[in-house]
Amino acid sequence: MTFSIVIPYKENSSKFLEYCIESLEKQVYRNFEVLFIHNQSTILERYLKNSTLNYRIFEDDGETIANFRNIGIREAAGDYILFMDADDFLHPNALIYAKQMINESNNSVNVLKLRIAKTDLDKNSALKLEQKPFYRISTLNSLNKMLKNEGYGSANEDQFVSELFNYDVVPHPYKTLTVEKYFSKLSYHLKAHSFIIKKTFLIENELYFNSRNDLYADIPFLVRLYNLVEIIQQTTTKLYYKSIHNDPINEPSTSQIEREDRQLKRVQAFNESIQESTNDIIIKKVKKAAINYYLYKIVTQSTFKDSFKEILPIYKELSQVLQTGSEPINVRKRHRPEVSNIKKGNFKTAYFFSRSRLIAYDTSRFVKPKKTRYRQKSIQKHIFSKFPIKKRTILYESFLGRNYSDSPKAIFNHLLQQEPNKWRHVWVLNDKELIKDNPEFQHSNVKVITRFSWQYFYYVTIAKYFILNMRQPNYLEKKQDQVILSTWHGTPLKHLVFDMNNVTSANKQYKKIFYEQSRKWDYLIADNKYSEDIFVSAFMYPRENILTYGYPRNDILINHTIEDQQEIKQRLGIPLDKKVILYAPTWRDDEFHSVGNYKFTLRLNLERLREELGNEYVIILRMHYFISDVLDLSDYEGFAFDYSKYNDINHLYIISDLLITDYSSVFFDYANLKRPILFYTYDLAKYKDELRGFYIDVQKDLPGPLLYTSEEVIDRIKNIKSVMYEYEEKYKLFYDQYCALDDGNASKRVVEKVIDS
Repeated sequence: MTFSIVIPYKENSSKFLEYCIESLEKQVYRNFEVLFIHNQSTILERYLKNSTLNYRIFEDDGETIANFRNIGIREAAGDYILFMDADDFLHPNALIYAKQMINESNNSVNVLKLRIAKTDLDKNSALKLEQKPFYRISTLNSLNKMLKNEGYGSANEDQFVSELFNYDVVPHPYKTLTVEKYFSKLSYHLKAHSFIIKKTFLIENELYFNSRNDLYADIPFLVRLYNLVEIIQQTTTKLYYKSIHNDPINEPSTSQIEREDRQLKRVQAFNESIQESTNDIIIKKVKKAAINYYLYKIVTQSTFKDSFKEILPIYKELSQVLQTGSEPINVRKRHRPEVSNIKKGNFKTAYFFSRSRLIAYDTSRFVKPKKTRYRQKSIQKHIFSKFPIKKRTILYESFLGRNYSDSPKAIFNHLLQQEPNKWRHVWVLNDKELIKDNPEFQHSNVKVITRFSWQYFYYVTIAKYFILNMRQPNYLEKKQDQVILSTWHGTPLKHLVFDMNNVTSANKQYKKIFYEQSRKWDYLIADNKYSEDIFVSAFMYPRENILTYGYPRNDILINHTIEDQQEIKQRLGIPLDKKVILYAPTWRDDEFHSVGNYKFTLRLNLERLREELGNEYVIILRMHYFISDVLDLSDYEGFAFDYSKYNDINHLYIISDLLITDYSSVFFDYANLKRPILFYTYDLAKYKDELRGFYIDVQKDLPGPLLYTSEEVIDRIKNIKSVMYEYEEKYKLFYDQYCALDDGNASKRVVEKVIDS
């Protein structure tokens, strides 16, 4: 039995094509060919140059994927054709699994389907998530080790796994679905990828992708297929990996490309499908799909209310769909006026009912007590946005309102000192207790508001300047004459945004949202040339709007006094006669309770540190603000202090005698103090290879030693003078590259550039 894998290819990210080809090269079952059909691809042959695949390449002038697939059907030499997209990949056991299913049916099955797993991870990361033991590469390695230890030698991987399937040691369970279940049980039931179809069945029934619809040719093709077969077998195991592009800005999938005619094209595909259908069950399913698409996709788009004229072509197609005879379709009572009028051709009436329903829904959301945020966004957009800008008002926000800290604080204090009464200063702070004793907040022109309060939505709209160190909500309306200054919150060590392959725990639209948010920034501050280059790459931010002036927040690290150190220690209850260790680790991308809710396991042995260092040192713990776990330090009273929630980490820098960190960027700022830094990197191999990676070579460029155990940390602290001597030259090079601009005057430079005097 042979397979022909048909892959249409239009220029796309080489990363996805590489995953696709790699997955085919690793197939356990090798009796297959691959047909690549493309239109002037410039990279296909480069990636196939050293490939072991049995492949053929066809170049065609056609513009549609449908045309490419038809060439594949005609040219395929295999018994079965697997339709695959070039940005997807297969599990290594996909074809051997399918082969066993076909063998079991004595080659009588015409249509099979590989169950689909959606993923926005890279290939290796996605495959590691598969928990079935005999599908994991690690299981094979363990079995090989066992066989070798028992004197049986090593197994050939492909042969070994094939025999496991042949002897049914590895099962190949599947579900046999009938016509009634096609639309509800087949994964991606209106997409051709992952379908395996007998070639003779396609040819005998003249089943081709003969639609001119360049977006949705799959729909009429599959509907015709569903009319012709009584059963389809689908694997129980997910063996086909559908890549969800996490960078729709640079590497959009076909479905992510914005097209004004997308809705019309889909409805046209439904109409084309239903006109050729002969099965009453299928006709009813298509009609139901078309109705739901109109009610829950087309009507709910923000542009629907704008123009009846734009929707009219869709109504004409839908009317033909609904007029096709079938068993009655149960439509909810509130939707019946819309559906019945579309069917009758009363399109303006249907539009009126749909638009009225949408307005009524928006109104109900607006008045519901629990929908405060929706009301705030609506009023900000439609009312506050009409108010004039207050040219002397500045809004500040640090770490989403959690702190009074960082560069927004530095700029605020600089302005308050230079021109005490000129500006109206508004701080976003969720906990006013944080600043109750700060004298600067006693000024009559300084106001504190809570994030997402009504005042927040007002001031974020009318303030001339918005100075923040993270990101503003993407839905906020920004006026043309408003200025948003992003100070950012650190020199990057780990890959950011568009430099990340995987977005493991954030919103799957993270890159798109970040891009849209950062386009609203008028300026972005960089601490050094290194950061500037990264922001251009990782944020896709225009270099001409980056202010490489040094960080205002680091001014205090240059300008503080010994008296400042003593005052901070006394205020925090830190013994004046003890040296201070600051431990400031970062968060791990793959350790989280839920999206944005990160956990942390303390790997530093506080008991051993107290035993060995307690007479001379105390330790302050500063967890990343993302981390939600609360540390229990009750057993270490007087030695360990948790200041994770403390307002300003700069104060902790100032009172500490040395820093222990890992992959947090805090050491870039701390290096301004020219004090020793230790890197406790107990999980370096995992963090570097499996998570986000680094911009710098941590093995060579860090201004301190990499340590892997608590005992190593203790030893280096005991010998801290030797560490300083050993890393003196490297520290100097590091300081010159990353800290040279932090001269205590960054706030002044930023204000002179951004704030109108």
